[in-house]
Amino acid sequence: MVQVGCPPSFQAAAAWVVDELTTASAPGPGADVGYPSPALPGSEAAWAFFAGGAAAPRVAEDGLVDFGDRVDDIIASAFWHLSRWEERDGPRDRHGRFPAAASTNDPASPVVDALLARFQTAAGLGRREGFAVVLTHDVDLPRRWAARGASRRALRGVRNAVRRRRAGEAAVETAGLLAAPWHRARGTDPNWSIDRIREIERAHGGRSTYFLLAGHGHPADGPDPDAYDAVRERLVREVQDGGDEVGLHPSYRTSEEPERLQAERDGLAELAGPVRSARFHFLRHDPHRDLAVLDRLGFEVDSSHGFADAPGFRAGFSHPYHPFDIAADRPLGLLEVPLAVMDATLQDDRYLGLSAQDGLRRALGVLEHVARSGGTAAVLWHPDRFGVPYARGWDVAYEELVVWCRDRGGDLIACEDVPGRYSTQR
Repeated sequence: MVQVGCPPSFQAAAAWVVDELTTASAPGPGADVGYPSPALPGSEAAWAFFAGGAAAPRVAEDGLVDFGDRVDDIIASAFWHLSRWEERDGPRDRHGRFPAAASTNDPASPVVDALLARFQTAAGLGRREGFAVVLTHDVDLPRRWAARGASRRALRGVRNAVRRRRAGEAAVETAGLLAAPWHRARGTDPNWSIDRIREIERAHGGRSTYFLLAGHGHPADGPDPDAYDAVRERLVREVQDGGDEVGLHPSYRTSEEPERLQAERDGLAELAGPVRSARFHFLRHDPHRDLAVLDRLGFEVDSSHGFADAPGFRAGFSHPYHPFDIAADRPLGLLEVPLAVMDATLQDDRYLGLSAQDGLRRALGVLEHVARSGGTAAVLWHPDRFGVPYARGWDVAYEELVVWCRDRGGDLIACEDVPGRYSTQR
């Protein structure tokens, strides 16, 4: 489909975009259309921008990028978004992440989906039927009361809630602290919620991916590596015996230390067998560096590409896609499943600070885009949002989200199920 009219140095990029938009479409009668062509006009200024590193262009609400020559170049515009060009030298937050607040787009309005619809019309393709929501859980602290210093942290939580005059929060923290001896006596823990999560998912025909840490190299990875090490094998067994997927949660420093990432992959594989899926802890990764490392290590799926500070679509696309390695001028074999909604983004005061029901409404507004486009995107609910008294209604919100997906006609799947749904056209 891509013709020589595209500058030679960007033919691989243009062909990649056409491939991804075609894969995200349903077969149709087809049209004799290439790129550039009257149906898909090209823009010399667009590709000159990428070659020359000019100032950031203006991005319209419909996703089209104004490269300066008044040509609506769908392919070059999609390349701008999907390649995450704006992140190459963009700002970073204190965790080294590109924030939603710095993006030229509203992540809640997937602009590449709008470009996809225009591409489908021009190429004579249809919209995919159905949609899927990928259910995921990051296991950051598997046992609240087993970790060193747990009681001290709980007391601090009570004091902070009282100091901020949040009676409800203080009551939850106090109830949790008082229940700790009971949990210790029975060998239970409010964070160990696999049975509760599975009960919700199986009732609606779903399965999920649990991302497990396989190493601790930074305080952000958790307070007690030994406590995690003690239960990792049990976690793997319970997840897999119940028919769900074990994925790797690369620890905080793996973004800068690929040798650490490989060691963690190998360590988890000793317990779980081949590990196909990954999501970086804290979503801390550079898409122009770290996804190529995952690809080289043989991962098939990543689902790190979301924003911590806002729900929505980091690349403006509600479909999985193969990231483009700009340095190597080629697409990766790795499939990126967009992370559309994370519970912490909705709940935490440092982000949106919503109630469970307000958070649910915000989440469903984002997932409605997935349903309309026939896409596939992931949601993340941490296991500590399911245990009494710490759930605070977020377990109910998760169940309502799952019910909404099924009622809307969506499939509820794990990360490892996605490649079979998105066969490559390459």
